[in-house]
Amino acid sequence: MKINIQLKSFYSHGDERRFFQGLNDIDCIKNIRGVGRGLMFDVNLNQLSKEKLFELIALLWRYQIDLAPLRILAERNKKFAWLSEAHYYWHDDMYSRDVKPVE
Repeated sequence: MKINIQLKSFYSHGDERRFFQGLNDIDCIKNIRGVGRGLMFDVNLNQLSKEKLFELIALLWRYQIDLAPLRILAERNKKFAWLSEAHYYWHDDMYSRDVKPVE
């Protein structure tokens, strides 16, 4: 599944390096590529576990990146329906606006 996120500014080269290192450490994320000010990557749903998804959410949250593009995981796969539960800290950010799906 393709995910497209919009990046914020990084505070230093090391800050940017740590972000991409964190993204690369999540082994189900592949084919990371820049698209303008955004980033597109593939998520292997067969390898994506709850723990790995928590890591991805935490990484994006730490860098203040909009989580709404991850909502597609809950909408298209019952395995991740728990993402939409209102008690999670990310719920308001993930469900506060409409998102155009990535083809």
